[in-house]
Amino acid sequence: MATKEGSVGFSIGEVSRSVGLAPQTLRLWEREQLVRPERTKRGYRVYSESDVERLRKIKQLRKSEGLNFAAIRKVMGPLGRDGSENGSHASPAVQEVGAPGEKLRRLRMKAHKTLKEVAEATGLSISFISALERGGSGASVASLRLLSNAYGVTTRELFGADLAQKEPLIRASDRPAMTWDNGVRFEEMACGDNAMDPSYIKIPAGAGSEGFYSHEGEEFVYVIKGVMHFDLGDQGRYTLKSGDTLYFHSTTPHRWWADDEPVEAIYVNTPPTF
Repeated sequence: MATKEGSVGFSIGEVSRSVGLAPQTLRLWEREQLVRPERTKRGYRVYSESDVERLRKIKQLRKSEGLNFAAIRKVMGPLGRDGSENGSHASPAVQEVGAPGEKLRRLRMKAHKTLKEVAEATGLSISFISALERGGSGASVASLRLLSNAYGVTTRELFGADLAQKEPLIRASDRPAMTWDNGVRFEEMACGDNAMDPSYIKIPAGAGSEGFYSHEGEEFVYVIKGVMHFDLGDQGRYTLKSGDTLYFHSTTPHRWWADDEPVEAIYVNTPPTF
């Protein structure tokens, strides 16, 4: 096979064996806009030599340095329409934002806290917090909530989501999104300094907050699709199906997760401490 530029082209199977990545991983990285192979008329992927080299760099950043997808996109630069690096291309429909380790470190320094003090305040290990500050992956909803509480900021601020501009109408395609490593995704449904913080959340099958967390305020959940489980500690466990709602005080330690199918729900925090 050959690419449009005339260079040697490789099939997904050849690239999988060459780079040492499963085909499903290559497809995932394509969906995450880390690489963009060409397609034949029959829809088969054709990877160029530059694609293969880019994949090797991504693997290094992902496996050795522990960078998440947002960080890798920043390091590698944008893809052009032809899949090349640093070209101009259309922005994704939903703005992705990540929680860079440098921001976590700056927040800790601004709070005049040592790693040991943050570990004691959150219950997270020093090594885990240090790894996150170095750009490591693995931060869950619960762990970032604990860190945001310790630093006196919202999770939105940790991710760097720019919601300052107050607009009464937010198009579905324009919602800023925060996505965790386990695929949990919060799409913000309102901008500005509001009394409520509504989000459209998408939870992959079996994924969830990965731990308990609590904060000031109240929360309301409306399940649109799937089955969502809530554990409110001493208050009990609840299973929400499509159309069900749940309302509780945020000071109650809580955790949540999806059943064996993806969940879509409306999640409202007030005040907007998330």
